[in-house]
Amino acid sequence: MSKPTKTNVPGLPKLADIEFYRIVRLAEASRLSGVSEDSLRRNHPDKIIRLGPRAVGMRVGHCLHLLE
Repeated sequence: MSKPTKTNVPGLPKLADIEFYRIVRLAEASRLSGVSEDSLRRNHPDKIIRLGPRAVGMRVGHCLHLLE
């Protein structure tokens, strides 16, 4: 089993590798990345995943990558 990875962002907890693949709703993705939901939809449509007819999300790793 791999060791938990430390994120580059101060104040964020250590995350296991599998945690970066978790999908969160767009509101949570917006909070994690510091970018508004509207900006995520406009500028990063390739990273958005459709969860249902009305629900959309994004992987945690992609959200944290936007912080860099």
